[in-house]
Parts: sequence; C-alpha cells; structure tokens
Amino acid sequence: MKTALFTIPLLLTAAMLETRGVAGAPTFPLKVSENRRYLVDQNGAPFLYHADTAWMLLLKLTETEAREYMARRKEQGFNALQVMLTGFLGMTNRAGELPFAGTPPEQDFAQPNERFFTHVDRVIAEAERQGMLLAIAPAWSGCCGEGWAGKLGDGRLKPMNANGPAKCHAFGKWLGTRYGRFSHVMWILGGDNDPDNARAEIRALGLGLKEAAPHQLITYHAASSHSSTDVWPADEPWLDVSMVYTYFRGFDKAWNKNQPDVYEVSHAEFAKIPVRPFFLGESTYEGEHGDWGSALQARKQAYWCVLGGGCGHAYGSPNWNFPAHWRDVLELPGANSLKHLRALLESRSWCKLMPDINNLVAMDGCGRFATNDYTLTALACDGSFALSYLPRKRALTIDLSKVTGPKVVAAWFNPRTGQTMHFWEITEKNRQIFEPPSDGDWVLVLDDASRNHPPPGQKP
Repeated sequence: MKTALFTIPLLLTAAMLETRGVAGAPTFPLKVSENRRYLVDQNGAPFLYHADTAWMLLLKLTETEAREYMARRKEQGFNALQVMLTGFLGMTNRAGELPFAGTPPEQDFAQPNERFFTHVDRVIAEAERQGMLLAIAPAWSGCCGEGWAGKLGDGRLKPMNANGPAKCHAFGKWLGTRYGRFSHVMWILGGDNDPDNARAEIRALGLGLKEAAPHQLITYHAASSHSSTDVWPADEPWLDVSMVYTYFRGFDKAWNKNQPDVYEVSHAEFAKIPVRPFFLGESTYEGEHGDWGSALQARKQAYWCVLGGGCGHAYGSPNWNFPAHWRDVLELPGANSLKHLRALLESRSWCKLMPDINNLVAMDGCGRFATNDYTLTALACDGSFALSYLPRKRALTIDLSKVTGPKVVAAWFNPRTGQTMHFWEITEKNRQIFEPPSDGDWVLVLDDASRNHPPPGQKP
C-alpha cells in the first residue's frame, strides 16, 4: 500500500500557534457521565480531572499560603488538588493542632478538634472561591508505617482499627454533614495501601460519607500497581470513581520493581466490566528520584492515562510535602507544561476518545510495549479526530481511513510549549508515515477536515 513520509506541511502552512486558555469554571458537584467513562458537571459539561498532588496543604501551610498556592496552580491550568485531611499519623497542622483528642497513636474519631477543623473549613472555602475541586483523603492508610490503618510495630492498633467500624461510620457521617455543603469536594479513601488491614473500617467510613453527602464522589487510593477496582468488589456501593496508580518497569524505588507502565494499567482498567471512570491518582513525581522525575516523565504519565481511556491524571512534585522552597517547586517545567495537555484536550471533544488498544489506528512505529518509551494513540468514537503521543521522535504509521471525512487535517502539537508547528491537508486516506519535525516529545493531531476543529490547544 502506498505510504508517504510527512515531516513538513504539504498544503497548508500556519504560523506557530500557542495554546490559549482552558475551559471555564465547572458547576459543581461533579457526577459520572451517562456512559460511565468520564466526569461531568451539573450542566453535563465534561470535566477533565487535571489535579496537582498537594497532600499536606491543610497541615503545612497557613490559610494565606494555601490561598497563594491554589491561585498559582489555577494559573498553571490545574483544576483540582489532592490533599490529606489529617496527614500522617501524629502530625499536627501549622498551628500545632492535632485532628482529634488523644495522644498519638491514640486518636478518638468521636472527638474531633474544632480548632483543627476550623482551619480546614477556611481552606476548603478558599478552594471553592477559586473554583478548584478538592479531592480529600480523610485518614491516610499508609504504605510504610506512616498511616492511620493497621498496627504499630509493638502490636498496638492504629486509629482506624482502634476506633472500629462503628466510629469510622460515624466519622464519615460527621465529615459528610460538615462538608456536604461544599459542592467542590470529593473523597479519597485508603492511601497508598490495599484495604485488607482495615477493610471493615474503610468500608464503614465510605458508607458514612455517602449516607451524609451522597452528591460527593468517592474513590480509593490503593497500593502502587493496583487500582481501586483491583481491591474492592465491583458492586461496592460507595465507590464511584476508580483511581489507577503505578510507576513503570525498572523503577527501583517502589516495593514492586517490575510495575506496569501507566498505559498498561489504563488499558486494563478501561476494559473492565462494569465500567467506571478512572484517573491516574499518583505516579512518578517531578523533581524526585533523580533523572526518573523529569518533566518528560510527568507528561508521559498524563498523556498515557488520558489516551489510554482515563478521565484525567494527577501531577506530583516535592510539594506533596511542602519543603521550605515550595514556591520554587511550583515552577518546575513539567507543571508549567501540563497546561498545554489540558488546552489540547479541551480544544476537542476529548471525552469521545477511545484507546487504540489493538493498534488499528497506529499500526507501526509505536515502540516496544511494556517499556517506558511507547507511543499511545486514541481515536474519537465517531472518528472525528485522533491523537498520538510520541515520547520521542520516531516514524509512526497511521491508518488514516479510521478518521472520517474525505480529507484529514494533520498537525504537530508541541506538549512542551503548546505551539502547533505545522498544518497540512491529506486527501489520500491510506496508511501514511508521520515523523515529528524535531527531537523531543510530540502529539500528532489528525482531524476530519469537515468538522472544522479549531487549531490544537485553541478554545472552540
């Protein structure tokens, strides 16, 4: 079959275009879409979960600092923050307050500390003013002894287990009653841990939350390489959204040294029945683990989840724990580049994307599967557009017959800068070979010309 190598525009040439803004503020609370693949607001508008992992925001920052932090993340295009409510076991907030009565490890869920939660109230209200979704982990289970679930080394029960299911249920109801008035809140149960050391208690907490605040979504943060639906039954009544969490093969910092890559777990989650929307809740953090924590790795993870069938992702950096130089960390290059991902997706009906799991669209040149260097493609369910994310320059063979219409408009979108380098029209809808214009990661955008899509990254 005839092929052609495209590295320069053929018919249309445009000046380099940069991304221009993102969608307006959603109308909370969020809910699951009718097809159960993504999240929508109260007007039915798709909500791309584009989160920053700021786990210790409620504990390490003052109210003024939290306002500053959220404002900057909003400027960078993030629309959600993932935070811990009570931090690691034994932590106090900036004012020295514990969340509950008792001396750690004793913490009585029936006796919340009003001074601690009044600060939480104010920060949650500030997030509401800024139009940011807050995904709150009420009691972090913990991977490495730092959490609220299980036992201490001396055999004593940690607070989740010591309080027991009845108090956990009551605590969930208390949280839902206190914070149910905030429509921009959702909940993250668990925390870097599979639930077996406190399954009854976590379930009770989730049921209590759902009973008091049924409009607030709940997900579960499992151990790395596991998703929410790997560790909870399909019919778990409080579990609305699944979270996937993994690093990549060869990552030597995790408990499992052969963890699947993000696109692998995304494809697996997408194929599950019953269907649930899912997002990448955690993966490699920019600025940590040496060369592993690069801006490129942060982008790979985000694109791999969304093009793999997910409804969003969470970005991470050392600001999960707010070091003294947290303002500098805010400006890491990966964080500043991810606004272009959101702008690109929101310039198209991204919620129509279906992962090209069997390589029917991207037929050759993707690289080796199950490595940290793989090109991923997704096609809109109506064939109106396709996106391919290339972690590095390579020749990619695409079957253009999968895109509808008599002509295809192709473009190269730079995920580092938000610039679109080239446009050209293709009338021969056969297998074509595409190669990016330079080194680095790129997104190939293929549009049905008759649909009159805006330039990639531009507001519709």
